[in-house]
Amino acid sequence: MKSLLKHATGGLALALGLSAGCTGGPAPAASDPTKVEASIQQSLDRLRALQVIEVGNLVLNLPAEATSCYGVPCAGSAWIQPYRDEQARQAPRLEKLAVLAEETMHNQYLTPHDKSEAEAAIQALNALQIVSVGALITVQPNNSLECYNLPCPSDIQAADQENAKRVTEVFGMVDAAKRSEL
Repeated sequence: MKSLLKHATGGLALALGLSAGCTGGPAPAASDPTKVEASIQQSLDRLRALQVIEVGNLVLNLPAEATSCYGVPCAGSAWIQPYRDEQARQAPRLEKLAVLAEETMHNQYLTPHDKSEAEAAIQALNALQIVSVGALITVQPNNSLECYNLPCPSDIQAADQENAKRVTEVFGMVDAAKRSEL
């Protein structure tokens, strides 16, 4: 009987947690657009601080006319509330992606990828429809006087390894997001 009661209350706690918007972190109040926008900006800044990908804007599932005034709804338009609702829907997803991305940077057990897979990694991240991603931030080898003012082979190899590591990290972000059902 005690076991049954534990399962029942555990399920109730889970149901209450899910209905309260439990997503692994504090979700911004949907009624406060300022908090939602601050949460979005903080999550975008966290992704940019990783310096692995060129981070664009939050992806919103709205028609183009909803954001026709420089990327936001025009004053007095009927799109203001749907815009805010979509931001509130996406903000927790973006926050979760930022957390997963930060965790991925410390994961030593990611499946290795080659630098030539950069475009596929960016496409996979964009396919999540959370944030627009421009490109992988790549490392370029420096020119050296020792190699006739060209990159030395060891510098090229080091840059290639770093770029492959970044591709691996992006695929790691995507895999983690898919596993957490983002």
